[in-house]
Amino acid sequence: MPPKFCSECGARLVARSVEGRERQVCSGCGRIAYENPVPAAATVVRRGREVLLCRRAIEPFLGEWGLPAGYQEVDESIETTAVREVREETGLVVRLTSLLDVLTTTDDPRKPAVLVVYEAEETDGELQPGSDADEVGFHPLDKLPSQLSFRNHRIVLERLRTGIPRRW
Repeated sequence: MPPKFCSECGARLVARSVEGRERQVCSGCGRIAYENPVPAAATVVRRGREVLLCRRAIEPFLGEWGLPAGYQEVDESIETTAVREVREETGLVVRLTSLLDVLTTTDDPRKPAVLVVYEAEETDGELQPGSDADEVGFHPLDKLPSQLSFRNHRIVLERLRTGIPRRW
């Protein structure tokens, strides 16, 4: 949802053409209220040909499966976000081993995001659903649940299933 008031002076924002796009501009001080995507991280944890998935206990995509993922907090690195989200959603402690992909999220109704996808290995913890998940488990890449949540998660999982690497 676009902002309605200027964060600088509090005046109402109005739509104007700026830099070839319609943007929200302050009617008082002229400040442009840019709307930018937020950073998020997802993590692939594998056991052989199986991948760790979480069944979402929240909207959007309630009841659908996806990678452990979430938004970056203001006081953490994107790598810390990836590790934290795995711990919060699955109970596992992981160590990041590689960067798999960077994708733009367009199907999340909450806000657009830039999703950084890592691969990680388990180091500790006990597999159990956290606050955002009602079920967690390892699923064979060739028999993934039919209800997969975010488009980017489906893209990453399909690349893992087929072994076709990301083309830059």
